[in-house]
Amino acid sequence: MASSSFDPPNIIDLTGKPDLVDFARRKRARYRFTEHSSSDSSDAGTFLISNVKFRVGAPPPQPLPIQSGCSVGCTLVREVLGTSLQDQAENIAKAEGVQPLSVGLVARFVPGSTLDNRCATILIVAKWNDASPPIWEKIVKKTKKFVDSSTRNSHLEDLEISVEMIAEELTLNKYISPVPTKELTDALRLDWPLIAEKALDILDAYPATKSRVTSIALFKLGFSRDFDKNPLTVYISVDYESEEGKWPAIVSEIQQLLNRYPHNLHLHLEHNTSGESYPEFHLVNRPMTAEQKAFKIDLGFDPDRKYNKLVGLGDDIGPECYISLGDSASADQLRVPGLGTLGCWIEVKTTRQPQWTKYALTNYHVVRPAFDGFQVRTNDKNETVPITPVKDSDLWEVDLKGMGPNFNSKKADIEHPARAKHCFAVQVLTEEIESDPNDVDTPKLREHLNNIKSFFDNNEQHLGSIYCASGYTRRTPNGGRLDWALINPTGNGVDRVGKNALPTREDWHRKGYITSKPKAKGSLKQPPTHGLRSIKNAAPIFKVSTSTGPTAGLFSELKSKVSFVEDAHVLPYMVSKHRPYLSDEFLYLGFPDPAEFWLAKKGDSGSVVFDGDGAAVGLLFRGHMAQQAMGSYAYITPIEDVFEDIKAFSKKQITDIRIAED
Repeated sequence: MASSSFDPPNIIDLTGKPDLVDFARRKRARYRFTEHSSSDSSDAGTFLISNVKFRVGAPPPQPLPIQSGCSVGCTLVREVLGTSLQDQAENIAKAEGVQPLSVGLVARFVPGSTLDNRCATILIVAKWNDASPPIWEKIVKKTKKFVDSSTRNSHLEDLEISVEMIAEELTLNKYISPVPTKELTDALRLDWPLIAEKALDILDAYPATKSRVTSIALFKLGFSRDFDKNPLTVYISVDYESEEGKWPAIVSEIQQLLNRYPHNLHLHLEHNTSGESYPEFHLVNRPMTAEQKAFKIDLGFDPDRKYNKLVGLGDDIGPECYISLGDSASADQLRVPGLGTLGCWIEVKTTRQPQWTKYALTNYHVVRPAFDGFQVRTNDKNETVPITPVKDSDLWEVDLKGMGPNFNSKKADIEHPARAKHCFAVQVLTEEIESDPNDVDTPKLREHLNNIKSFFDNNEQHLGSIYCASGYTRRTPNGGRLDWALINPTGNGVDRVGKNALPTREDWHRKGYITSKPKAKGSLKQPPTHGLRSIKNAAPIFKVSTSTGPTAGLFSELKSKVSFVEDAHVLPYMVSKHRPYLSDEFLYLGFPDPAEFWLAKKGDSGSVVFDGDGAAVGLLFRGHMAQQAMGSYAYITPIEDVFEDIKAFSKKQITDIRIAED
């Protein structure tokens, strides 16, 4: 076992604890099907039916959010049956007194899933009312029987076609915004923490939601682009193992709780998880579909990028290693690690080095895969997902205790560019060159490919080694997660230290922030006196990151309670026994603009958040996207809490810390 000169913070005796948490379990639950409430039979045999608020399906559909698209099955059905299934579904609905808003044949699938996981579905959209459940179930049953009869008579009996009926409310865009200052009364400020705790007490009283909460927050949420018209909403998300059919009693009891307060609060409960910290762990070399390439490009993967020597604020970084699937190190078992964002360069003084010394600041979870003991496995959907680290490994030790400067084990190295982006570029360029060797652009592409491969071959991508890191058990004095790591430039990385340059006016304009850009120019500045706590509610704040670039949003002083599956294995070891899986986090809400509704995507973790004057105020560490929302939000740790914890964790070895001055 590796050792550290630092005592383990916030943890207790590590013996006699429960078995390891299965990281992949909740990932699998994302693909489960909604629990059934009844059954019936057709020419194809018995089928199950799910009947929950706003949605009825046969067989039970997967929990929302799911998307609609195309599939080979849908194309085959159209060729053989035309629109007969849709036409009859509409007739059945009208006969039961329901006028559908739309009826279509689509492939329904979990976002990000493979083509093999798409389900051909007759999708009926209609208006919902209190009398809808039994009527909709009757429509779905009759439609399913007709569908099964039609497919069997048309030699399509091997193709399962689902029937799903959903309310219009589940198809409309929603808009999120902070509680406006005029509605954020002193009474609401005082009541909100108590309301959240009481709501959690109710949720924990029901098996369907006990310990299933992934977030609970308070903001404006509704269908109007005039945000003032949207209701104050207590937003609760639970993981995908929670049974939606058992929610009505829970929703009723929580709404009764909200009604006892004079704030006119509404409740919204849905399946969701707060942003998973790791992108997919793809094979080092693998064929990619056009859809997969487009997804990567949307995350800022650019095969034409030239590699720079200097590394600065907002650049991508990642572990300087590949991830092995199992014990084999063969090429077909190696996976590309994740990536994150270099938040900024900071400077510290230590008892041994009283002069200012530069380190890169990012999130701990960004650099985790660099430690020995990080492991992944392939699930039944052929996705490579992280699992609990090897017990007593370096990573196990750091997750539990953090890592100090004198950590006595193998160095964990970090690089730029991240090899996730490098491998993508190499593969895309190679495929393009091989597809048309005689194209006029091929010589330039080949030269560029050779340049970027040489960059890695010569180890020029090396940036440094992890100097110290928070691990997963540390908390702020106010119950927030601490998720930080410092990277010490080593080797040729010493000469790669770049600047904390803020985006230019042109950078903001290219992203569409014409009137909402900050006035700050030049370099990142020192935090204001009270850090993030000096920012007023609903005030604009900003960040720069590797996947979404420069973005602007609004600060919410009302904290959200959040849980994350990646640190579940450390929870049994923490001193706190009252919901240790939850932490209290400040929110950074994106502007609900369709052109830029993703405030943070995978890869943006580690970004430093700054105010309109360019002063650092926080460290972004996760994102969240509510269902149907046209604006995402992120969780941020006050920069003052990060700096204070770095000093405290070093046991006074670090005597001072500041934003690096260019």
